[in-house]
Amino acid sequence: MKRKILFLIIGCIVTVSALAVIQGYFIYNTYKLKAKEANAEITSQFLALETSGKLDTLNSVWMMRTGKFIEDYYNQKASKDEYEDMIAKVADSLSGIMGNYVNSNTIFQEYEVNYIDYLKTIVLFRESSKIPDTIFKGKLMLYGNNEARTPETAASQSTWRDGKYTDSSLKKTNYTFEVVSQRYYSIANWERQVYIKMAGLLIFSVLLLSFVVILFYLSIKNLITQKKIAEIKTDFINNITHEFQTPIAALDIAVKTLRKKEGELTEEHFRHSLEIIDRQNIRMQKLFGQVTEASLTEGSITAAREQNIDRNCINEILEDFMLSHPDIKIDNNVTATTFRMDRFHFSTMLINLLDNAVKYGANCITINLKEDNDKVTLSVNDNGIGIAKKEQKAIFEKFYRVQKGNIHTSKGLGLGLFYVQQLVKAYKGYITVNSDEGKGAEFLISIPQP
Repeated sequence: MKRKILFLIIGCIVTVSALAVIQGYFIYNTYKLKAKEANAEITSQFLALETSGKLDTLNSVWMMRTGKFIEDYYNQKASKDEYEDMIAKVADSLSGIMGNYVNSNTIFQEYEVNYIDYLKTIVLFRESSKIPDTIFKGKLMLYGNNEARTPETAASQSTWRDGKYTDSSLKKTNYTFEVVSQRYYSIANWERQVYIKMAGLLIFSVLLLSFVVILFYLSIKNLITQKKIAEIKTDFINNITHEFQTPIAALDIAVKTLRKKEGELTEEHFRHSLEIIDRQNIRMQKLFGQVTEASLTEGSITAAREQNIDRNCINEILEDFMLSHPDIKIDNNVTATTFRMDRFHFSTMLINLLDNAVKYGANCITINLKEDNDKVTLSVNDNGIGIAKKEQKAIFEKFYRVQKGNIHTSKGLGLGLFYVQQLVKAYKGYITVNSDEGKGAEFLISIPQP
């Protein structure tokens, strides 16, 4: 069963991991598709902008100045280095106009769009020379609004060809030129916009994956719970007689004593045996009620202080216990005189602690009972196998039994210490355990007195 649960857990982990990978793959592809759609949308809008004629005013400024510069350069009135300085003087003003236009255009309100126009090359072709003269080659910004320097994407390229032709008998000044410019754009917030568009899909994917994880968790938890319940039922059926071993053993010894010949049985022995039978009969009836009712229901125990517990009462409990455990040595260090508590409750607490010590290897048990101010303190110390630190918090849980390896080392229902704790709580006391593996265990119970 444990192997099946392990395989189920591994299967669930693999399934959830595979589902997460598949969802991640589809989300990534959706992200790429949305980004591609955003890219195509912006590109088409810029192409429409370029062909609408709305940028002609900006372009005419730098084109007019460039044409005049080429003429001056041809006539040796300007040098190549002066061209960049000339464009830089007008680029800022043109960029401001471009930025205002993009920001005011409703087409781009969804995105933080930047538009940049770069000059790539200027080549002069002289009539008198077959070798072209490259005035500029590089990437010079004509205008743009990409102040944040976000990554740019090429949009379109244009080529401007023109020239000047003069017919003069004094001097022939025929020349042509070619100017290549390229537009770029960038979207500063395109990733955020894509995520916003995908928000519904992302939220649904997370919720779906969380639902699957929770469903697997609840299924495995329910399976483990059902397995535990099945084991509890099996243990309860197989070990129900364990809780009755002490009174049955005492009754058996008492009955055998009574069967002796009349001459061998004194009146004191006869009376003592009848008292044992009476006490154990009452105890078995109450134990049966404990197992079927009180021990299975937390908070159902009511404290009662109508009876007095004295040394004689404790001695009787220990005497009955030793009848069924003759090989166990018990050191009785009872100093308390009298305290008020239900006798059955006290007897159940003490016998459960003694049984627990014997079950886990003890052959010597020390009992201390003393009164301190307004409380009674009971300690049961044994020389058994002890209790591991990691299990000490769980030993008071219902049906819990300390395990060694894959099987329980002793019989029992796992109700003894749980019932002891419930009794202690009913009397507003507390119980603690001090133990180390291989060094025995000490249970300490403190119960306040009215």
